Amino acid sequence: MLWEARFQVWLFLQLLWAAAVEAPEPGAEVPVVWAQEGAPAQLPCSPTIPLQDLSLPRTRQVTWQHVPESGSAAPTPRGPGPRRYTVLRLAPGGLRIGRLPLQSRVQLEETGLQRGDFSLWLRPARRADAGEYHAAVRFGNRALACRLRLRVGQAAVTASPPGPLWTSSWVVLNCSFSRPDLPASVHWFRGPGRVPVQESPHHHLVGNFLFLPRVSSLDSGTWGCSLTYRDGFIVSITYNLAVLDLEPRVPLTVYTGAGSKVELPCRLPPGVGIQSSLTAMWTPPRGGPDLLVAGDQGNFTLRLEAVGQAQAGTYTCCVHLQGRQLSATVTLAVITGQV
Repeated sequence: MLWEARFQVWLFLQLLWAAAVEAPEPGAEVPVVWAQEGAPAQLPCSPTIPLQDLSLPRTRQVTWQHVPESGSAAPTPRGPGPRRYTVLRLAPGGLRIGRLPLQSRVQLEETGLQRGDFSLWLRPARRADAGEYHAAVRFGNRALACRLRLRVGQAAVTASPPGPLWTSSWVVLNCSFSRPDLPASVHWFRGPGRVPVQESPHHHLVGNFLFLPRVSSLDSGTWGCSLTYRDGFIVSITYNLAVLDLEPRVPLTVYTGAGSKVELPCRLPPGVGIQSSLTAMWTPPRGGPDLLVAGDQGNFTLRLEAVGQAQAGTYTCCVHLQGRQLSATVTLAVITGQV
């Protein structure tokens, strides 16, 4: 019958798989899995042929063991080098046994176990996790052995020059990951929405580098990059760029009644070391004489008495600092009692 033939084929494949996965071939190259330090990492272990009998994994026994890389583990009482230890063991009854404090970071996902995926998850991966891993899985009369080498790299976005930047400065952002081979592709993005950064007069993309020739306060915030390698491994890193400018950073309108006192704000960002003798020059509307305001801890607020319609308009606050001119714009709107 057709169903008997299908069953025999399925049984043959299952027996073939059971015989083939007892252990890797002697001398076979150990596959390398990369992980980003501080990010989740998956150590894959699953049969090439999916399990059809879902009742088998319920009696499973899974053991993952780790041999740390030389130099990443302290000498043991038994010898000078790192020795193999059990990372996690899953007994048939569901009991999980592992080595503390590592146990809190290692997981076998229940949904994966139900479909025959015995991969070990590290949340997050750390540099000390690097090394060789061995997995032994037994259920019924079948067995699966997995062996791989985990390498943990560090990812970073660095800025040159470093630190907060003043508006109109230039900066180069470098996206890097400590892996010897070059990434197959590099993508830059902005903000939590991960808006792609395209080549433009304001953004120059060269390999792992992003060059911003003239930053403004609008460039403050999160920048990020993604590195994709030929084996499918992806690294994603973000960097918070701080651009300093006079505040308010965007044009501001201040409303006040005719004959009232009013203050037009202009100040440097908090925490900026400044000269005590710094002075701001306010340019009033309609070509009036400039108004000088001595700074008070970076505050250059312009105070006007009994304003009228003749004083309404756009004011510009200018401060010369470290060889560059910073400016902010404030518009004064005077409200009269006339309807």
